[in-house]
Amino acid sequence: MNKISSADFLEMSHPVASMKWQLPVVPRTTGGRGSLFGGAGLAAGIVALEQATEKPVVWATGQYLSLTQQPVTLDLEVLLPAVGRNVIQGRAVGHLGDQEVITVFGACGERPNVAEGNWNRMPDAKSPDKCEVLVRDHEEETIHEHIEIRMAQGMFGFSGTGQPSGDNRSLLWARMHHIEHDPGALAIIADYMPSALGNALGRVMSCTSLDNTIRFANRGASEWILCENTIEFVGNGFGYGHVNMWSDTGTLLATASQSMIVREPNW
Repeated sequence: MNKISSADFLEMSHPVASMKWQLPVVPRTTGGRGSLFGGAGLAAGIVALEQATEKPVVWATGQYLSLTQQPVTLDLEVLLPAVGRNVIQGRAVGHLGDQEVITVFGACGERPNVAEGNWNRMPDAKSPDKCEVLVRDHEEETIHEHIEIRMAQGMFGFSGTGQPSGDNRSLLWARMHHIEHDPGALAIIADYMPSALGNALGRVMSCTSLDNTIRFANRGASEWILCENTIEFVGNGFGYGHVNMWSDTGTLLATASQSMIVREPNW
């Protein structure tokens, strides 16, 4: 099956000879409540930065300033204040009219490989075909219909699928069937890390992301992505967590982290 890029999935447009992009906020880029899925916003900033610099992204972080309800078109403008020989640093600022709703900072570039090391190891996990499938119950299309999730360890803390692990870690397999697992797609998948919040607390919980940072390690094709999720702290109404993202052959693809506003479910 031919797969499309995350840029094509997001349906971003880019006027020729400009540093501006547009992201339509439509059902396929929204979460369960009709607002822009945070990982999709970060992915859009990554796509814009890579296209503007013509270099691969090294890291990116998104700050979410306001919820963005569909249907609207988000305007993204890229600014590159630091252009080096090998590395370019910049930001993609997303506006709805005069209101800034998301800012994505990042660095793109390539350098000679003078040293190498990876001290993390992929955790043992059941293969995806032996894991419980996360069942969706949304009546309308969202981004979640484009992402398959299978629980390898712990509970999916937004719905209760699986069993709480009794600690602060969960493992889930994720894949986007018809989309390449490029940096934009990994940013979307990384936004499932907060699902470990409910697992750590032992009950279904909700949250809103304040920021989302991703750092890329290796690139390569992988049918499934294993997300090794860890919740580091919950208190004072906030929570912090991170995820290591592994290919199905054990290669570290990226690490990501978030700060979250912790909420009781509002059903």
